Amino acid sequence: MVTYLPFYRLHEVASYFVKNVELVRPERAVAFIDNVFNEGQREVARGVLPKGVEYVFGNWGSRDDTWIAMLEWLRSSGVEGDALFVDSDNVLTGDFPEIHRLLLKAAEENELRAYGVLDLECWEGGAAHFLRRSELSDVVGVFSYRVYDPRFFFKGGNPFFWGPKQAVYLGRLPDEGLVEGLASALSRVTPYLRNLLSDESLLGVMAWLSGVDRVPWTVASRHLHHGSGRAGDELSVARAHAQFAEGLWRAFRKREFLAYSLKYKAVVLREAVKALF
Repeated sequence: MVTYLPFYRLHEVASYFVKNVELVRPERAVAFIDNVFNEGQREVARGVLPKGVEYVFGNWGSRDDTWIAMLEWLRSSGVEGDALFVDSDNVLTGDFPEIHRLLLKAAEENELRAYGVLDLECWEGGAAHFLRRSELSDVVGVFSYRVYDPRFFFKGGNPFFWGPKQAVYLGRLPDEGLVEGLASALSRVTPYLRNLLSDESLLGVMAWLSGVDRVPWTVASRHLHHGSGRAGDELSVARAHAQFAEGLWRAFRKREFLAYSLKYKAVVLREAVKALF
C-alpha cells in the first residue's frame, strides 16, 4: 500500500494512512514525501511520523512527478504489481476488503488489472463529472469509466482521464519503457505549471497506452479534504496540457496526442485573447 503527500501535510500519515494500513494489512506500507530537500526536514519528519511505514523522501515538485517516482521505485524494489495507492487525505471504508474483491472481478480483462475508488462525499454530491463517462459494469454496484473519450476534443474536459482515484489499484505495473516515455513527456512541461496537470490525466494516458479502455470503480472511501489546494487559471492549465500533449507526441507518436495538443493550443489562444480584451 502506498500514499504520497507534500511535506507540509505530514500529519495525514498518522491521521489517515495508518488507518488504511490497519484495515487492509498489506505486506508493505510506503509513504512518499515530496518537497524534502534538506536533512533537517528528514529529521523533523522522522520525529513525528509513525513507525511501521517505510518512507521515501524526495523533491519531485508535483503530483505527476511523484507518480513517476513511485512507479520507478516500486519496479526497482522488485514489485511488479498488486499495489494500492491511496490519496493521503482519504480513509477507506470498513467494507473495502470485500469491495476490493468485487473490483478485481470487474477488472479481470483489464490489461493492468486496475481499478479506481470514488469518495462518498463526491458520490453524495452527484458525481456528475465521473458518471458522464461511465456505465454500469457486469458486476453489481461497479461502474466502468472510459479513460479515452474523443468527444472531449470538442468540449470542456480532457479526452484522457483515469476517473475516480481516491484510491488506485494496479494489479500489474505499466511497462518500464512506457513510464520512461511519460517521464520524458512530463519533463517538457514548465516546472511551475506541472501541478496544474491533474494526476488523473497522467494516469489516464498511462492506462490507455497500456491497452486499458475502461477502469472499473465504485464508492469506497471518505475524503477528509485538506483544504490547501488552489485552482489554476484556465490559461495556465491549458498551457500545461498543451506542453504535456506535445511531449506525449514526441515520446509515443500517437495521432491522438496531436489532437490533444491542438485542443489545448486552441484553448491557450482563446484565453490569451480574452486576457487582452
